[in-house]
Amino acid sequence: MPENNPVLPCAIRQPAPRRLHAPDAVVIIVIVLTAAALNVRGLPVTEILLLLAGASLLAIVLVGLSTAAPARTLRLVLRAAATGTTA
Repeated sequence: MPENNPVLPCAIRQPAPRRLHAPDAVVIIVIVLTAAALNVRGLPVTEILLLLAGASLLAIVLVGLSTAAPARTLRLVLRAAATGTTA
Protein backbone atom coordinates (compact mmCIF):
# COMPACT_ATOMS: atom_id res chain seq x y z
CA MET A 1 0.00 0.00 0.00
CA PRO A 2 1.64 3.31 -1.07
CA GLU A 3 2.06 6.11 1.45
CA ASN A 4 0.78 9.57 0.54
CA ASN A 5 2.38 11.32 3.50
CA PRO A 6 6.10 10.88 4.12
CA VAL A 7 6.93 9.76 7.63
CA LEU A 8 10.61 10.65 7.76
CA PRO A 9 11.61 14.32 8.04
CA CYS A 10 14.26 13.78 5.40
CA ALA A 11 11.52 12.79 2.96
CA ILE A 12 9.84 16.21 3.29
CA ARG A 13 10.92 18.42 0.47
CA GLN A 14 12.22 21.78 1.64
CA PRO A 15 11.94 24.86 -0.58
CA ALA A 16 15.18 25.86 -2.22
CA PRO A 17 16.83 28.89 -0.58
CA ARG A 18 16.68 32.14 -2.54
CA ARG A 19 19.87 32.64 -4.49
CA LEU A 20 21.63 35.97 -4.57
CA HIS A 21 21.05 37.64 -7.93
CA ALA A 22 23.60 39.78 -9.77
CA PRO A 23 22.16 43.23 -8.84
CA ASP A 24 22.01 42.25 -5.17
CA ALA A 25 25.60 41.01 -5.27
CA VAL A 26 26.77 44.20 -6.97
CA VAL A 27 25.16 46.36 -4.28
CA ILE A 28 26.77 44.31 -1.51
CA ILE A 29 30.18 44.48 -3.19
CA VAL A 30 29.92 48.26 -3.67
CA ILE A 31 28.97 48.73 -0.01
CA VAL A 32 31.89 46.62 1.20
CA LEU A 33 34.37 48.36 -1.12
CA THR A 34 33.10 51.80 -0.08
CA ALA A 35 33.48 50.94 3.60
CA ALA A 36 36.98 49.60 2.98
CA ALA A 37 37.98 52.71 1.03
CA LEU A 38 36.66 54.98 3.79
CA ASN A 39 38.60 52.99 6.37
CA VAL A 40 41.80 53.23 4.32
CA ARG A 41 41.30 57.00 4.04
CA GLY A 42 41.32 57.20 7.84
CA LEU A 43 37.65 57.34 8.79
CA PRO A 44 37.02 55.47 12.07
CA VAL A 45 35.06 52.23 11.90
CA THR A 46 32.28 53.58 14.13
CA GLU A 47 31.66 56.49 11.77
CA ILE A 48 31.64 54.15 8.77
CA LEU A 49 29.04 51.96 10.50
CA LEU A 50 26.93 55.02 11.34
CA LEU A 51 27.13 56.16 7.73
CA LEU A 52 26.08 52.73 6.46
CA ALA A 53 23.24 52.55 9.00
CA GLY A 54 21.93 55.95 7.91
CA ALA A 55 22.15 55.00 4.25
CA SER A 56 20.33 51.74 5.00
CA LEU A 57 17.51 53.55 6.80
CA LEU A 58 17.21 55.99 3.91
CA ALA A 59 17.06 53.09 1.44
CA ILE A 60 14.36 51.37 3.50
CA VAL A 61 12.28 54.54 3.57
CA LEU A 62 12.63 55.19 -0.16
CA VAL A 63 11.88 51.61 -1.19
CA GLY A 64 9.02 51.37 1.29
CA LEU A 65 7.44 54.62 0.14
CA SER A 66 7.72 53.57 -3.49
CA THR A 67 5.78 50.38 -2.77
CA ALA A 68 2.21 50.05 -1.57
CA ALA A 69 3.05 49.76 2.13
CA PRO A 70 4.05 53.20 3.47
CA ALA A 71 2.48 52.69 6.92
CA ARG A 72 4.28 49.40 7.44
CA THR A 73 7.55 50.96 6.26
CA LEU A 74 7.15 53.86 8.64
CA ARG A 75 6.61 51.48 11.58
CA LEU A 76 9.68 49.47 10.53
CA VAL A 77 11.87 52.57 10.25
CA LEU A 78 10.70 53.96 13.58
CA ARG A 79 11.34 50.64 15.28
CA ALA A 80 14.81 50.38 13.70
CA ALA A 81 15.63 53.97 14.67
CA ALA A 82 14.43 53.40 18.22
CA THR A 83 16.58 50.31 18.68
CA GLY A 84 19.53 52.04 17.05
CA THR A 85 19.44 55.00 19.40
CA THR A 86 19.19 52.90 22.56
CA ALA A 87 22.22 50.76 21.68
